[in-house]
Amino acid sequence: MSAPTEPDHSQSDPVDCLIIGAGLAGLTAARSLAVVGRSVLVVDKGRGVGGRLATRRIGRAVLDHGAQFFTVRTPIFQSEVDGWLEAGIVTPWCYGFDRGDGHPRYRAVEGMNAIAKYVAEHVDLDSTDNPRRPRIMTRVKANAIIGGPDHWTVAYEAGAREPDEAGAIISTAPIPQSLALLRAGATSSTMADTLQSVRYHRVIAVLATLDRSPGLPSPGAIQQPTDPTFTFIADNEAKGISPEPAVTFHLSPSLSARLWDEEDPAVLAHLHEELRRYLDDAVVTTIQVKRWRYSGPVTPFPERYAVASTHPGTLLFAGDGFGDSKVEGAFLSGLAAAERLLNPPAAEAVA
Repeated sequence: MSAPTEPDHSQSDPVDCLIIGAGLAGLTAARSLAVVGRSVLVVDKGRGVGGRLATRRIGRAVLDHGAQFFTVRTPIFQSEVDGWLEAGIVTPWCYGFDRGDGHPRYRAVEGMNAIAKYVAEHVDLDSTDNPRRPRIMTRVKANAIIGGPDHWTVAYEAGAREPDEAGAIISTAPIPQSLALLRAGATSSTMADTLQSVRYHRVIAVLATLDRSPGLPSPGAIQQPTDPTFTFIADNEAKGISPEPAVTFHLSPSLSARLWDEEDPAVLAHLHEELRRYLDDAVVTTIQVKRWRYSGPVTPFPERYAVASTHPGTLLFAGDGFGDSKVEGAFLSGLAAAERLLNPPAAEAVA
């Protein structure tokens, strides 16, 4: 898969599939389609690939601030992860944060975003200049999905890129954003009412660099899903990705919702005493606030993807809002969406 590029303002011939979102679901779908010769374009509004596989650098410190780790429950994802292990992209972190349960929690060796970069750069094609290799365009925000007589058209934020045409579309954006793209393009969908009911947690992350280790218990993280303040706290140095002490705090969804509209200084003032409780005597050298409006679904859509339309071509919604949330769920959703395009129902294939 080609490396992410700056926006391309030229218009090209229709692609077989346009994928909105360069997170793990979108990248997995793109790779699956490319290896069988489909032309694929991936667009993402972010500066790079990854979505919630997000890693931030503050000075020399490295902090994961979206997904912190992942587990493996299915053989097909284990096969994928075995490749990441062999390539040195991931490694086991621990087998539980308060007590072991036999399931490894994997981390990326250089931060979780490295997983997305690896998937984006490694496709088993014969040649790196194969014209069917997926193209990835970052810093390009899709504004509307428009149905035409023969192709779908995706329009972008003014000046970002000329509209693209595609035979099929997979949108891996959070479901509310995908539905907004349909509304903007006056595209009807029989699934819209059903998908409208999917709600997402909002989560605020606080990223702090320190002058010394905070001394969190082994393995350098605290997971407490029912805590009213922090549901996950990770020492990125103890985790093995940061050369300097740096801690990520994920606020609970309920507290995140309460503080969502506050300015960053007000958020930090509200958290001051709780932060000190976990940082011990360590001095904060830098502190930042990051907001995840669509951190994860409250209740995912039960299937791995949803068929939003089949005319003028197949339009699918996929991502971590479908099937199982988390990293494995995103991978499986992207895989299933690509399989749906490659092997459509007979009636649809004839049409």
